[in-house]
Amino acid sequence: MKPRRALSTVVGAVFAIIALTSTVTYVSYSMGILDNYNQSVLTKNQQLSDVNKEKFQISSITVPNSKLNITIVNTGSIPINFTKIWVQNTTTTAAKDWVKSYVPTQSFVTPGGVLTNIGQSVNIIPSNSYNVKLVTSRGNTQQFALNSVSSVPIGIQLFAIPATVPSDFTTELVMIVTNNQTSTLTNISPQISKTSSTAACTPSATATPASVSTLTPGSTAVFKWDVKLTGKDSQFCTYQASLQNGFPGNTASATATVNSITATSSNWSTTWGIISINYTSLRWAQNGGTNWNSNWAIPCGGGCGSTDVWKMDITNNDPTRPFIINGNTTVVVFGTSPGSNAATQFYIIKNDYAPMHNYPTNGQTIPANSTATLYFGAGTAGQHDSQSISKTGQYAVSILIYGYWTTVQTNNFFGQNIPYEGIIVS
Repeated sequence: MKPRRALSTVVGAVFAIIALTSTVTYVSYSMGILDNYNQSVLTKNQQLSDVNKEKFQISSITVPNSKLNITIVNTGSIPINFTKIWVQNTTTTAAKDWVKSYVPTQSFVTPGGVLTNIGQSVNIIPSNSYNVKLVTSRGNTQQFALNSVSSVPIGIQLFAIPATVPSDFTTELVMIVTNNQTSTLTNISPQISKTSSTAACTPSATATPASVSTLTPGSTAVFKWDVKLTGKDSQFCTYQASLQNGFPGNTASATATVNSITATSSNWSTTWGIISINYTSLRWAQNGGTNWNSNWAIPCGGGCGSTDVWKMDITNNDPTRPFIINGNTTVVVFGTSPGSNAATQFYIIKNDYAPMHNYPTNGQTIPANSTATLYFGAGTAGQHDSQSISKTGQYAVSILIYGYWTTVQTNNFFGQNIPYEGIIVS
């Protein structure tokens, strides 16, 4: 009779195998779960790290042709992909309030790169205001407000620099626009209008610059116009500055005033240069000739007996008054070297100077803000006689101007010395 194992032993072995298999399966499953969990944690940590590394700045916002154009700079260390643009029309009219989302056609930017033309699918009405939010694939966002200048009043200042100028001179109107709001302003286009004037005003056609596309909160834009004023003392022009399509009443004003140059006993020091000479215009001729020479070397001629005549351009810088030349006005030739004579005077030629000398007779009166050619050759003030330099040598030529500002000579006397030019007589 063969021996047989007990049934209970077999059953026990089966259960042991089942238990061992179950344990191994559970342990494997548990380790898989732990590994997946660890992977999930690592992935999540990496995602959170990437979210923190993702950094970008909005460098500019423009609206060319009513299309939104955002420029982004990737200031982080990983690439960025923009997936959504949310736009809310926040215009106060309730019927215009809406929210829309757009998918940007330009979306990917590498670290340190610049992405332009974001939002070209978004239509912007310049008279409306908007809230705009950019969303990245990692869920980061940046939001900004885009307001028309017609939505709220902003800081505007206008200055005339300088505020007073002589007639026919130019001042600058300087407009300072400050965004004192919390939203970005776009399409800043300045304009000026003359509100009152007693002087003639000629402004430049457009401002410099003509416009600014974007003005971020707290920033400032400066515009300027050149304005020429023509008029009498104390006449003025007042201008008002505003923004095209700006908030009603959001303006600033400035006044520019004409301050005529005067020659009175109280301000000689400020007007000593009111009569000036164009030094390059000095010319000379000899013996009644019409051949005007510009060189500084003058021949003495036969025994230095030649008669000399001088001409030069004199400017009256007073903007309103003519200057009447007195007969004592003189070209004085000073000797500066041994052997030259001490001084020779050539008085201004009178209007009735003998025609046979063939010299023009204009120049006795110089109109306001004008230039006239004066002729000098008389040996005596108010006479017809001639004058000449009698010796060779080096000379300094100075001009003594005498005259009046009006035909009434009382208290209108004016004298001025205009130095110097040099000549050599040989």
